[in-house]
Amino acid sequence: MNFFRLLNKDSLALLISIIISLVLFFNSNSQKVTAIQSDLSAMIKVIAYPQKWYLDILSVKESNQYLKQLLVRRNIEISNLNSYKAENIMLREMLGFKESKFWNLEPANVTNRNSSSVRTIMIDIGVNDSIYKDSPVLDVYGLIGKVRAVGDNTSQVQLINDKNFSVSVRIGRDRSLANFIPTVDRYGILQGVRKSMDLSVGEIAYTSGISDIYPANIPVAKVISVNKDNNSPFQDVIVEIISDLNNLNYIFVIQ
Repeated sequence: MNFFRLLNKDSLALLISIIISLVLFFNSNSQKVTAIQSDLSAMIKVIAYPQKWYLDILSVKESNQYLKQLLVRRNIEISNLNSYKAENIMLREMLGFKESKFWNLEPANVTNRNSSSVRTIMIDIGVNDSIYKDSPVLDVYGLIGKVRAVGDNTSQVQLINDKNFSVSVRIGRDRSLANFIPTVDRYGILQGVRKSMDLSVGEIAYTSGISDIYPANIPVAKVISVNKDNNSPFQDVIVEIISDLNNLNYIFVIQ
């Protein structure tokens, strides 16, 4: 049963009349009909405009989203390039440093760090690389600590700014002995520097070599403050650790 069978004769005749009237109306050339057609056309445009405006907004939004994605990708590429450049410079410095030393240096990567009161880092070499407990650890700038615990392929390093760390050093033109003690962050003090010693800001404290652990002449810290105005026979000497312990990536272990 189709649509036209549902219509009775009167309904069908009315429908045909409406269709013919509409055809004649829109094909008429009279001024009134033309005016009505123009008004209808304008109304259709007004009704359709919001839809076009909305579609235009969607198009602009999609375009902006695409441009943002391109910008993010470009920034990531630039960041990666800068990272590779910095890594290349560091590796060149490490290679030059290793070749300039007579110690047997085993390079390592920092894999994790502990920010608790016991300041430590994890590195990716261990017993299988001939690394043992108490082996000195340094970067291209100076001493950063010693191996605290060893696994087969990893090791834990106690950093020089750990509260339980200390090392014997020599400082000044007469190479006087002192003891480096960490205080806070990358700062420490030198204990045992007599007032008779002429010490200046900027001088470097080096490992003394009298320990069974640390060879001599590894840079440890730089003098940033000297005070002799106290009731002690020793100077108050504040130092700053040479190495940047917050940005350790590539290091060496002395075998």
